[in-house]
Amino acid sequence: MSTQDTNKIAVCTDFTSIAQHAFEESIALAKKLRAEIHLVHVLLEDSETEVTADRKMARMVDQAKDQLGDVEVKFNIVDGGGDIVEELNREVTKLAPAYFVVGYQVKKGLDRFFGPNIMKIVRGTKLPVLAIKEDETLKDLEDIVFPLNLWDYARQKTFATIRLAQRLGATIHLIGLDVDMTDGDRRDLKIFMNQLKKQFEEYGIKYTDAILQGDDEVSVVVDFANRIDADLVAKVFHHDPGLISRLRGNQDEETLVKSNMPLFVIKSTDYMQGNWSAMRG
Repeated sequence: MSTQDTNKIAVCTDFTSIAQHAFEESIALAKKLRAEIHLVHVLLEDSETEVTADRKMARMVDQAKDQLGDVEVKFNIVDGGGDIVEELNREVTKLAPAYFVVGYQVKKGLDRFFGPNIMKIVRGTKLPVLAIKEDETLKDLEDIVFPLNLWDYARQKTFATIRLAQRLGATIHLIGLDVDMTDGDRRDLKIFMNQLKKQFEEYGIKYTDAILQGDDEVSVVVDFANRIDADLVAKVFHHDPGLISRLRGNQDEETLVKSNMPLFVIKSTDYMQGNWSAMRG
């Protein structure tokens, strides 16, 4: 059984416009889930105090007061001194929210991330992350894209995505990614898709399904999501940054750069081999 609190959403802030946007977008999600929001900030050593951080958080809330309604916002301020992202993840882990909202920005042409270190945050947390850029929204989460390939960890997002779709009343769009596949691969992909569809039906999830071909998986996913005007893409990020660079060509970072809608990110975990074991987590 999960130890996450389904009535909490954590939002990290460094008091930038990116963080303000992530906070304001999380309000709509909190209303749908009937959850409270926990703003989390790690103090910068020697340049901030708890008093100044508290005032900045209060200003964030004041800027969004017309949107808040009955949503409760709580402040969580963490003493710095260590690695900021590690301190942030440690605090959010203690809060154990249902979801962790993180704002980020990509500077076009450089593929460089601004705001919180999104890759390090994802690889340092066990919680589902909603990664959102400044021009994206969490207000209409009705259509969730669920890409599937034959990567060992690809199905580890299944349970978390089902839970989110249940709570939002959303439709899952299951797409099999037929990129550089053999006939045997295609047979396996169809088997896995049928197993997933059976699970969606057991949980009462609305879904569509399709198998799509293309030259690279990221482009196939992004193009499909844009074509159906999806609201969210579910993605597993690899827990080992060394392995991903060697084996997967930094697909995780490429997805963050190319997508123009929020990502629902689950970090992969190692598992014992066994029937359908890759779906656990």
